[in-house]
Amino acid sequence: MFFGSGTDGAATEAVHVVRFIHTADWQLGMRRHFLSPEAQSRFTQDRINVIETIGRIAIDRSCAFVVVAGDVFEDNAIDRQVLVRSLDAMRAAGLPFYLLPGNHDPLNDASVYRSPTFEKKRPPNVTVLQSAEPVDMGGGVRLVGAPWYSKHPLEDLVASALATLSPAPGLTTIAVGHGAYQGMGGVNPALIDLEAVRKHLESGAIHYLGLGDRHSTTDLGVDGRVWYAGAPEPTDYGEEAPGQVLVVDVTPDQCQVERVSTARWRFVDEHYALNGPGDVDHLA
Repeated sequence: MFFGSGTDGAATEAVHVVRFIHTADWQLGMRRHFLSPEAQSRFTQDRINVIETIGRIAIDRSCAFVVVAGDVFEDNAIDRQVLVRSLDAMRAAGLPFYLLPGNHDPLNDASVYRSPTFEKKRPPNVTVLQSAEPVDMGGGVRLVGAPWYSKHPLEDLVASALATLSPAPGLTTIAVGHGAYQGMGGVNPALIDLEAVRKHLESGAIHYLGLGDRHSTTDLGVDGRVWYAGAPEPTDYGEEAPGQVLVVDVTPDQCQVERVSTARWRFVDEHYALNGPGDVDHLA
């Protein structure tokens, strides 16, 4: 929280500034068919280790909490050991984590978030955003999630979550969603309507929308207040800007976003022109 001052030196109204980490698409437990068993083992562990990295960044930069905008887990049937180690890593980080169910880990009857292991091992600093009901974070901040309840929703879940949300004077409101947006191509009733989001930003109902699903960090150009965080560890070839998290400073009047590198892995796709046997030997 920062305080401004008037020209006469008197304190003005308090301005609530929240700093947090926006991340997404951890996809813990992901398997890559092109990795050897030994490499797959390291890949799995490094995707868990990035939680420690994110926690360290959050502490070093005095972030209040971490928001994971969907696809925390690769699917709802991930290995129990991966689930337990992931939760232990969040526990060890020592600050609040808010997890949004996405298309890989929807909040359905078979959800990992409703499994006995998750319920038993979930540390007190981990909260699942199970509905669009605003969460009072304290300190003049509220959080609104748009969780997935199935792999194939038939509506814009972000629009649905924000439909009845009104501006709350004195509060900084952070919304969290997951999925592709209108303009990325295709016909899908679940595509996120950015013009509707813009109206909610202009009205003051929300002040930042953190998205997941796109694995490349992306500013969607809505006054710098709507971002895809990207995956903190790359997941495949062709991703343009993975391996980052976002450190966000936001108030009702300002928003600053810093990209911070977290990746240990890279997927490199190299192209060579082969015009004869000599080129093949050179490539070898």
